[in-house]
Amino acid sequence: MPLSITWDFFIAVFLALVIAYSFIIGKDESVKVIVAAYVAIVAVQGFESFALRYAPQIQGSLLNLHIALTPFSIALLKLGLFIVGVILLTLRGGLAAAYEGEPGIIANVAITGLLGIAKAGLLLSTLTTYVAGMPLTQGAGVAVAPWLVPLLEQSMILRIILEYRDLWFALPACVLLLVDVLSKK
Repeated sequence: MPLSITWDFFIAVFLALVIAYSFIIGKDESVKVIVAAYVAIVAVQGFESFALRYAPQIQGSLLNLHIALTPFSIALLKLGLFIVGVILLTLRGGLAAAYEGEPGIIANVAITGLLGIAKAGLLLSTLTTYVAGMPLTQGAGVAVAPWLVPLLEQSMILRIILEYRDLWFALPACVLLLVDVLSKK
């Protein structure tokens, strides 16, 4: 039986790996990654806004170097900045999370699982939103990049991620609040 790898399969594997990694690194480090992701998202959005303000001057300089700013190249730049930002902030950003009260083993496993799901949703929705050329928190109905339309027809999970990206963006903050409430003595 030949194995057919679909986008839904790829996304499911990504989600499973991020959730499994959450159990490997634990609750405190998962919180650190979520905070780093939020900071990286804000930094990328700020950088993009700044760059777009000066786009005509930047584009003129880049054309002299035979570099064209296309929506795809902008998406790749945003992806790269986001990934580098998350990695640097997680490893070197001075972020720390430690909770005094432990709610018990079962609750800790459930919290770590929730953090993993929230983290996977945040990372995946941010990455796909950047690639789709869509704003992070604007409601449904925004046009996506034309080359992404066939993928959305093939992948139900990708459609759900993009359609509910504002929920995936807010979910980690809600889980962090829950973790804070449950971890207090």
